[in-house]
Amino acid sequence: MREVEYIYPMRTFLITSGTFEKPNVMTADWVTPLSINPPLLGVAIGHRRFTKKLIDEYGEFVVSVPTIEILRDVWIAGTVSGADVNKAEKLSITFVPSKKVKAPSIRECQANLECRVFKEVETGDHILYIGEIVEVTKGDAFGEIPDVKNYRFILHVGFGNTFTTNSSEIFKA
Repeated sequence: MREVEYIYPMRTFLITSGTFEKPNVMTADWVTPLSINPPLLGVAIGHRRFTKKLIDEYGEFVVSVPTIEILRDVWIAGTVSGADVNKAEKLSITFVPSKKVKAPSIRECQANLECRVFKEVETGDHILYIGEIVEVTKGDAFGEIPDVKNYRFILHVGFGNTFTTNSSEIFKA
């Protein structure tokens, strides 16, 4: 077991890069909010990933928030490389133009956070891209109060193909 597996389950996201005309998408668990003002989030990407090459080239990316309904696409996006395969042809998700960055958003996701690279931090075998959120589009689950009963986000149980989702039960502290 790898040491980092002890912090799982973790939320699973899709990271788009490239352009709307030549999109790339990968699956990522290592995404975290870092600041409210300015709005920053961190995304850890392996040095050998095609996504890293595209983020370095364009300085932008989108963090898309999928639900369990598109798990098959999430799995494929994380198991094949965009350097070798045109993922847009293999996936049933719909890439749509983002409002402020070149990287596309994903129609089927509950939110798309458009980011410009704010800073890069070397972190061993990954690079932490700190992205400033410049635009957000959101789906029906995000109203005044999030609709947690119908918004079934993806939790990756650990390395491999085991996932779960949130229950529809609501708890308050």
